[in-house]
Amino acid sequence: MTELNSSSPLSILIGSFNINKRYPPSDINLSSWLTYPSITPHIVAIGLQELPLTFTFSQQKSVYEWTQLLEQTLPNYQLLSHVRLNGIILFIYIQSSHFNQCSSIATAKLPTGFMNIYGNKGSVGIRFELNQTSLCFLNCHLSAGENSYALQLRNQQYSLIHQHMLFKSQCKKFQWNINNHNGVFLFGDLNYRQTETNQDELQEKTDILKTYSEFKIQFPPTYKYKPNTNSYDLSRRSSWTDRILYRNNHCRIQSINYWTTSMIRFSDHRPIAKLFFLSRLIH
Repeated sequence: MTELNSSSPLSILIGSFNINKRYPPSDINLSSWLTYPSITPHIVAIGLQELPLTFTFSQQKSVYEWTQLLEQTLPNYQLLSHVRLNGIILFIYIQSSHFNQCSSIATAKLPTGFMNIYGNKGSVGIRFELNQTSLCFLNCHLSAGENSYALQLRNQQYSLIHQHMLFKSQCKKFQWNINNHNGVFLFGDLNYRQTETNQDELQEKTDILKTYSEFKIQFPPTYKYKPNTNSYDLSRRSSWTDRILYRNNHCRIQSINYWTTSMIRFSDHRPIAKLFFLSRLIH
């Protein structure tokens, strides 16, 4: 096994996709979404939103199908952990050669739907430590809608997640909140829209980017498409609802690229991905 030392940068790939309660086509290829030329990330985090929820069997079938697809796409990785809240699920895969270097693994989930009880909206998270670096990954699905009330709900849900999401160790002796990490990665269908005057709500109508950063977006809006086409459904305002944000604490995070793919089009969303390098600051 090749050991990472404390000065080695970590490479991290994050993918997010709202699958619109649909099963993936049998011939789908995820490589345009979850692989990057010449770089094999140490960590791959995949967040899905809107898994099918019709019946118990259907829920299990959807998770099984996605697990199979991810393992085919990531053959030299092992699943570190996964966590699910209704239609929201997060998988963390680690390069097999570094799998045994991970420690202090914990999961959390927080519903923010109706009365903060229903899990149709909310967040799931996984935290762990690798290379003396503590990492936290949050897959979120916030409330939909284009009016001011929907925007207010999204902002409230974001605050609830950051106030109440708590990770507890298996032995219950240790616990961590979101802020107790060197690197925090927040992603998913955040549902922030473009306004009628073409403002980006996330940038212009929230304070989120005062504490998180985002690499410049250079791809078309990821919502809302007519499924199985590259044409927008004009019943909704086209928006970058799907986002990947990051926060650093005693580490340096470098964004390498931020992309989507038009090769995967069975949903009304497009999947997105981002590649990072993370270096811990040695004192």
